[in-house]
Amino acid sequence: MERTLNQIKKEFEIIATQHRQINDFFFGDYLDAVSRDAVNYPIMIVTLQPESIGDNFVNVNCIISIADKYNIQEYRQIDEIHSDCLSICKDIHVTFKQWRFEDFLDVEGTIATPPFINRSHDVTAGWTMNMSVNIYDEENWCQIPYDNYDFENN
Repeated sequence: MERTLNQIKKEFEIIATQHRQINDFFFGDYLDAVSRDAVNYPIMIVTLQPESIGDNFVNVNCIISIADKYNIQEYRQIDEIHSDCLSICKDIHVTFKQWRFEDFLDVEGTIATPPFINRSHDVTAGWTMNMSVNIYDEENWCQIPYDNYDFENN
């Protein structure tokens, strides 16, 4: 692969760290992210989904959740959170379409973005993005760390 999964995770973390509206980042399950002692909202959570391997690519599927906490008595906050979090989702999508990424991955098609409210014990609202990227792979068999494996390609 042109980039490893750890390198893709680092790209997500850089995006979250550099975006002025995101205060926290977590790579893993949503409930694990919001169950920590100190969550600094709004948060970006990236959760891996089933992936696939094809000819010259590895497909990585993930759910990107952008969530913020609200006061349960102030339902108007939900509208504000949904507006802000959807904008952040679009920012992330636009970021992955830039030249920085074009040499090693491609974002697949249309991205589903369902909203959510009253999720988890922290009472959060926001959006999720079901994003799929193809990471290019040259399938260079010479780089596989084998000891004396004979491919019989001569």
